[in-house]
Amino acid sequence: MRPPQPRQRKKLSVTRVRVLAALLVALLAALEWRLIHLQVLRHPELEEKAEAYEHTVRTDQSWRGEIQDCRGRPLAMTVPAKDIYADLTLWTNRVGQLAGVVAPLLGTEAASLAQHVDQDLKAPRSQSPPGAPRVLLLKRGVARGQWASIQQALAQETFGLPAAKPAGRSGAWLKNLRRWTLFAVDDQQRFYPYGELLAPTLGFVGTATDGHLLAGRWGLEASLNKLLAGGNGWCDSSQDAAGNELAFCRTAEIPAVDGAQVVLTIDLTLQQVVEQALAKAMTQYHPSNASCVIIRPATGEILALASLPAFSPQQPGGCAPAGWRNHVISDEYEVGSVFKVITLATALDRGAVNLGQRVFCENGHWTYQHTTLRDDDHHYGDLTVGDCLAKSSNIGFAKIGLLVGADALYNSILRFGFGSQTGVPLCYETPGFIRPVTNWTPASITRIAIGHELAVSQLQLAMAYAAIANDGELMRPLLVKAVNHADGSPWGRYEPQVIRRVVRPETARLVRAAMRGVVEHGTGQLAALPGYSVAGKTGTAQKSDGHRYLAGHYYCSFVGMVPANKPELVIAVAVDDPGHNAYGGTVAAPIFREIASKAVAFYGIAPDPVPVPARPAIARRPDRALELFAAAR
Repeated sequence: MRPPQPRQRKKLSVTRVRVLAALLVALLAALEWRLIHLQVLRHPELEEKAEAYEHTVRTDQSWRGEIQDCRGRPLAMTVPAKDIYADLTLWTNRVGQLAGVVAPLLGTEAASLAQHVDQDLKAPRSQSPPGAPRVLLLKRGVARGQWASIQQALAQETFGLPAAKPAGRSGAWLKNLRRWTLFAVDDQQRFYPYGELLAPTLGFVGTATDGHLLAGRWGLEASLNKLLAGGNGWCDSSQDAAGNELAFCRTAEIPAVDGAQVVLTIDLTLQQVVEQALAKAMTQYHPSNASCVIIRPATGEILALASLPAFSPQQPGGCAPAGWRNHVISDEYEVGSVFKVITLATALDRGAVNLGQRVFCENGHWTYQHTTLRDDDHHYGDLTVGDCLAKSSNIGFAKIGLLVGADALYNSILRFGFGSQTGVPLCYETPGFIRPVTNWTPASITRIAIGHELAVSQLQLAMAYAAIANDGELMRPLLVKAVNHADGSPWGRYEPQVIRRVVRPETARLVRAAMRGVVEHGTGQLAALPGYSVAGKTGTAQKSDGHRYLAGHYYCSFVGMVPANKPELVIAVAVDDPGHNAYGGTVAAPIFREIASKAVAFYGIAPDPVPVPARPAIARRPDRALELFAAAR
């Protein structure tokens, strides 16, 4: 056996040491490189990430203001709500099981919910602080009572574990599931106490781009959004690794400013009366739509603004966007004979005619500039100007238009507000359409004088009639009465505004007198109101598709004012396409009467004085006087 060789073992030991030293040097070099890489090369990037994880700016959501009627009754209000989230760290391996439990509580389908969660789990995770839970929004705007019910149901849920109370790890798991499977964050929800009432005017809200705030999407909610939304607050602070704010680290804070209260001129009670009357017409005639607007002529206040069919502002997605349309302001029509009042006012104001002047109506058939004009089913000969309005003679008013002249008629139409928006604070108001007089054909004046070859909105027409009711002064339509601070203290008030005078006061009174004849012995007799004088005009306009008139399709309307001598209300009613054999005098006039009868009672408008019959002359002979006295007894 060979003896051991110490020098060889010594050489091996030195080699091992050298190897270990080399490894240590390499490790230190790698560590040093890593430190240099992190602290020098990636320092700006990592510093930015650290600040992003630590620093937070949190939004303090403002409270959206109320919309109220003229008596302070809320038409749109904001109520506390909850947004429900899921903590997906508890869902990872139990998506199907938890979806089956949660879906019925949220009113959705388990398969759809499971798919939604799976998609989020598979999606790349956005930058968030390390250790922060992964959450997913499941439902927004849940009422507090509903959330309490969900919590109670989760507290009793076993999630597939035995009915007996589990202990140990299973018990902790069940406790976490019951507490964090779903959790809620405070939010707000828009609530409309009267459902579909006034819906096209009020509009609705949606979720803003940041995913949390309410923003107006239609109607007044959209056009007055800045007033209603207020201003959001914010705070600049720090947060811990789990994303919880460290309140003591706040460096800046601005409180939220709640939205203003908007008070409308609309009277809820009158609005209900109008919509009930229109709902009857929708059931009876099945038109494409029915609408009504009520104006107080002295101030321009809009007391009711109804457009049916309506929709639910709580769930606007339940109908197509076309169903949100406010037909009073957004639709434009050839309105037909109701426009004859504007022609008459222009003719009387310029002295072109007087009410007693006679016009030959050609026995119902007249050709002018190679174009034939007819009076439907009537063969009128000579009619006074007043009777031309009462009988709604197309030929009579075509001739009155010729007496006025194209330039004068065109300028008067513009002065009455046609061809431009009224300025009502609502989105998508049409300006209507009236061609410049230079583009009129030789026969145009005979058509425009009777409400053809131009398009107007129902609100424009109502405001023009209100000008006649207001002794010739055209008012700006007033829909917003006042704006208050969130606490109800006054902020600003909107006052009535005169735009311009369109006719002389004496002209307006003559036009109203002629309009009384329409109701007393003309085409609008079904609008007559017992005890009250009514001035109004019927309209039955055949609809067109832009190229030709459509047989059997009509726009039926009636615009009236009550009492006729000193009008306090102007009511414009329109029924679009109520079917065959329908006329403004038979369809729209009765709706006017139903609404007006309730409106005058509601506002306490006094009936017209009953004329006292003249006392019979008593003869001077004593015997004759005794005879009359005996007869009277």
